Amino acid sequence: MTMLDRRRGLIAVAVILLFVIPAAAALLSPKFVKTQNSDEWVEKTFHLQQRYSRVLLVGSSTNVKNVSAAPLDLNDPFAQKPERSYPVSQCFATLQEAADAAHGGDLVAVLPGHYAGFVLRDKSDAGDGKYIHFKALGTPGSVVIDQASQIPDWMVLLEAAHHVILEGFNIAGITGPGLEPKGPRAGIMLGSNFGVHGKQAHHIAVVRVFSHNHRMWGLHSTDTHTVLIEDSVFALSCIEHSAYVSDGSDNYVIRRNIFFGSYASGLQINLDPESSLHEVLRHPRFKDFPAEQPTREWAQKLLKAATQEFGENNFPDGRGINFIVEENVINGNGKRGGGSLNLAGLQDSLVQNNLIYGNFNHGIALWDNGNPYDSSTVLPGPSSPEQARDPALLPFWGCQRNIIRNNTVLLDARGRSALLLNNGSWGNVVRNNILINDQPNSLEVTATSIYRLDSGFNILNTIHYVGISAHSLPWVIQPGSKAVTSPFSETEMLPALKQLALNLDENNHSRDGFNRESVAKEFLKYNEEPWILVEDNMWRLNPARPDFHPRSGSTLLTGSVDQKQLPQRNVAGEQRQTPDIGAY
Repeated sequence: MTMLDRRRGLIAVAVILLFVIPAAAALLSPKFVKTQNSDEWVEKTFHLQQRYSRVLLVGSSTNVKNVSAAPLDLNDPFAQKPERSYPVSQCFATLQEAADAAHGGDLVAVLPGHYAGFVLRDKSDAGDGKYIHFKALGTPGSVVIDQASQIPDWMVLLEAAHHVILEGFNIAGITGPGLEPKGPRAGIMLGSNFGVHGKQAHHIAVVRVFSHNHRMWGLHSTDTHTVLIEDSVFALSCIEHSAYVSDGSDNYVIRRNIFFGSYASGLQINLDPESSLHEVLRHPRFKDFPAEQPTREWAQKLLKAATQEFGENNFPDGRGINFIVEENVINGNGKRGGGSLNLAGLQDSLVQNNLIYGNFNHGIALWDNGNPYDSSTVLPGPSSPEQARDPALLPFWGCQRNIIRNNTVLLDARGRSALLLNNGSWGNVVRNNILINDQPNSLEVTATSIYRLDSGFNILNTIHYVGISAHSLPWVIQPGSKAVTSPFSETEMLPALKQLALNLDENNHSRDGFNRESVAKEFLKYNEEPWILVEDNMWRLNPARPDFHPRSGSTLLTGSVDQKQLPQRNVAGEQRQTPDIGAY
């Protein structure tokens, strides 16, 4: 072979690598439905079977020969539809036995009773039109999972699983806020152990569950994409959050849930850059990657290599895109600190129609989880417009380019905010919200988050534009501590930095100076009663709960509204009849 032939061969190989490797990565990258309509997202994302291949029955009764079931409509799970009678194919005493035997297309029907949890891993025959559906039979709450699975940390563990529905279970822990931390860490765990499996859990629907009184979380997820969580209650977590989505998860719809009474956050969507990249490094293909350095350069080099290896949005990257978080009620959380709706690394997503009241922490907090790779760009932060408008000089993992609209946030908490934009949370649209903290401040924006902020048509109390950050936020009060210190320095933002916003509230149809007392008369019924009551191991709506519908004739709540950013429904799922500000 001549030197010219060798050169031609090397060029040919280079060309193949140039085109084939990116093409392979593109094939691995999951495709997400991009819409502001969660019903459309569900319809185009979850393709369920119209009839089941088999019925696996779990319970002590051996007399049940047939089970009646209708196809599940995830956009209307309470709909009464014609049922089909299925013969029972197999009977099992435990959920774990049924999970082991299940195949794609099966219905695992569970009779009322008390059970240990289960672990489900990858089933290669599950897919579109072949979901494994775990369904609790009987009256709500009568199928109780109150013992751990074969892995003591979790009651229900879906590890690297896909195309799974979990419907109707009462997943009951044995502790709660102020009690001794004991029992499994979480009621539901969705994840993949990516460093081992090299893949994510995906196409999972959690529907009408009650997961409560767990040591850490009612639900936790890591290394996931394409997840629906709806019509459920997550409550009374002892140490941390009602529910916690983490580690670079993408493409979720979280709607019509209640997050209640937990010690820290109600709903925490913290995509956690540090934990995510550590998980990537555990994978055998990265055993020779350069040792971790707390720098943006090192982190982005790892992200680039992992994208080439696994495909975009197909590994834990510390960011979460394409979320719709809507029509949730978040109440009674946060004595430990954090945020009622605590967001870190959430990008290109929609947060709308959420009711957040009676909590003890930030209302909605946007930041970057204080990760080490962003630290040099967080503190002291930009001191000139040139620095504040260059994404290369701003924190990379902040919450960016989200739409935050028609939420109602009411609190009375010193050193907190109804809405906090911090640590590189720039480019966000904030519209038609009620954002009231009786104590300063209702809205806080730091210098790393002012770039392309588009805020207006909101009802607020006070606004604070912060110059140099003194801390990474949201900060946490440690158990037993009564000290409350300001999370920011008192440095005001330079006027030149404010000009980098597209719109500021004071110039864009917002109204400020309102506290809870002055806005209370605009609602049908204002109080601080809890949204739900938990009794006898089950929940029910509190008949004394507030009603935040605007009263007839309210000019404050039905006044100046940006109708271009007005959702069709409100937090109750009702069609909006008038252009109202807030979740209703």
